[in-house]
Amino acid sequence: MKISNENHHYHMGNRLEEMDTVMVATKILEAVKWSAETVKGTALVLAHPNAPVPASQLHPRMMARPWTAQEYIRMWSWRHCWKFLPVFRFYIYSGIIIYGVYKFVLPSKLKPRHRIMYTKGKEDGHHHEVEHWYGIRQKLADKEYFKKYNPLKKAGEAEVGGH
Repeated sequence: MKISNENHHYHMGNRLEEMDTVMVATKILEAVKWSAETVKGTALVLAHPNAPVPASQLHPRMMARPWTAQEYIRMWSWRHCWKFLPVFRFYIYSGIIIYGVYKFVLPSKLKPRHRIMYTKGKEDGHHHEVEHWYGIRQKLADKEYFKKYNPLKKAGEAEVGGH
């Protein structure tokens, strides 16, 4: 009995979907267990802050694996790089020098335009808003003034714009 390609792909698709579902469920379960352990440990530490620290259960030759970028940065061999890699020191010193020149030596005209434009836009926006409200108040005052003291109005002439 020969299986057609369509059925074969259909069955393989179902199997892959089942594997994906199991894999996702496993990852969710592991995340929930890890979160529960973390919450439990936090609660124990908060309840008994002076309790002795329990011994770790790591294998002696197994390195602790960093999970986040912060852990990778913390675990980087900074002293080794500083001592044995001159280019590392070069990059650090160059960065400090460039930052100092950028921050304290360069005039604002040479700094990135987008930052200057952003700051200028904020300041100009505020001034334009103030000018806008001054304009509205000026128009209201002008309207009131010309209603009372219109020097161009002739005797017996109808009020203009009074609707």
